[in-house]
Amino acid sequence: MRPLLLTVLLPSLAAAGGFQRLHAEQASATSFLKSNWNKYEENYHPSYVLDDDVKTAWVEGAEGDGLGESLTIPVSDLKSARAIRLVLFNGYQKSKALLSANSAPRQLTVTVRGPGGQESAKTQLTLERKMGPQSFDLPVTGAVAEVVLTIDSVHPGSKYKDTCVSDVQVFVDSEVPYNAAVEKGKREALLQWKKERLEAAKYFARLPKTYPFASTRFEEKVDQKVLSKRYARVIDENKDGYADKGVPAKDFVPLMTQIKKGQLAGPLAEPDKALLQELDTLAAAPPQDGKWYSLTQQGRVLLPENVSFSPLMVPLFNLSEATLFEAKGRGSLKPRLSDEDGYQQGTVLSNLLVLEGSATDVKKVYFTQTRVIVERTTDTTTTHALALLEGGRLTRLVTLETSMDVVGDPVVSAGVTAVTYTEGKMSRLEKTELVDSNPEYDGVDPQSGILVRTTTSEAVTRS
Repeated sequence: MRPLLLTVLLPSLAAAGGFQRLHAEQASATSFLKSNWNKYEENYHPSYVLDDDVKTAWVEGAEGDGLGESLTIPVSDLKSARAIRLVLFNGYQKSKALLSANSAPRQLTVTVRGPGGQESAKTQLTLERKMGPQSFDLPVTGAVAEVVLTIDSVHPGSKYKDTCVSDVQVFVDSEVPYNAAVEKGKREALLQWKKERLEAAKYFARLPKTYPFASTRFEEKVDQKVLSKRYARVIDENKDGYADKGVPAKDFVPLMTQIKKGQLAGPLAEPDKALLQELDTLAAAPPQDGKWYSLTQQGRVLLPENVSFSPLMVPLFNLSEATLFEAKGRGSLKPRLSDEDGYQQGTVLSNLLVLEGSATDVKKVYFTQTRVIVERTTDTTTTHALALLEGGRLTRLVTLETSMDVVGDPVVSAGVTAVTYTEGKMSRLEKTELVDSNPEYDGVDPQSGILVRTTTSEAVTRS
């Protein structure tokens, strides 16, 4: 409760020392974070530093920590002033967790300018990242019309690189008579803007999200054949109809060995084989210093029938409907488990590493999906993926997956999924998958080796 009490008392304390509160109808910034799932960005617009509400904040929208980004607060024109007092609520103070997760300014250059743009004060402030207000008095030697705050350095966020400021209150000590009615009018205009903006955001939030698929039902066809056998022949020593051991085929090469050597056999095109090699390298040692982003999507889109695709990957079908927040590294790879009729399961998507393009126009991205099922034993499936996108839509997905079969033997698969769109909606998926498994249950499998599986899912047109 202490920070809230200070917020309430500060204006009256300032007035008692000769300072009077200056309000503004709006603020502007060189950038601010735009959230596609929220049509009105009600939490990140620069004007939210004016509303005395720490649950909202200005969040800069540049890549990296936002160094050099600035916030401008226009105030009433005063021909002279002795000092400006700034009361700042630094970082994202909606909660202690968000304050820690996001970056906050450490050093700010504050510039006070008059109506003609001339500087009347300029200084650098050093701020703490803490809950509650921080107050600074700046001597002024001229006119006042606007206050500009420029980010020089930051306290890095534990999770995100977005730099935030929750609130800025401006007070002035001046011989110019204080016009309380004008300041009250500006305050009311700002609050009306906020009310209308929130109402509009709630309206858009109630609208149904664009369904990214051409139908709620797809028809799926699966073709499968053996590409290469692991065993030249098998031996049934007990004569019981089950092979006890196999004689290895001299020309058999495990799938992962083929990928690492760049000698992948099978129907995949050469560009897809090159992408699998790149993916194998990323899976072995994902970089931590690249452009990583966490992905947020409002609401939930149900997958159509007969589409074997994880719901966590759905945003990639229409990435323009999701939001990317700059993050540090891959993030957590440990899913939360939930109870499901006698067993537990959970799936988690890592942060996304943008390899080509930018956060607003992703061309190529790497990520990892981990799925865990606990039922007497713990089965983990790890999928590494490279996604290619055009215009915010997934066009190709290349995957490397490791899992366990029913008897605990490893299964390795490499797949390429091509996506077709009709009138902007996903209408067809064609996945070509190479699967390397060696199941042994009461003997060896004569068909063990590398399989080629082609799965085609096509939208069913409604009559």
